[in-house]
Amino acid sequence: MTEGGSWSNNSQEFTRMCILESQLEVKDVKVASLEQENLLLKVEVERLQCLVNTLTSKKDIINSSDEVFDRFK
Repeated sequence: MTEGGSWSNNSQEFTRMCILESQLEVKDVKVASLEQENLLLKVEVERLQCLVNTLTSKKDIINSSDEVFDRFK
């Protein structure tokens, strides 16, 4: 009877190990996906920052000239 119990314990341990390995694979895929998304978001932040910088500098150029624009002339 002890041998049967040992086989059952070994089988349960093997099953647990397979489940844990599967969970690790899923976690690794999720981490890789999040890292890729993070890189894309960083690129988008840089793009938007450049846009803000461009718009800010153009606003400064327009505001620095002492010209007044009259829309109703």
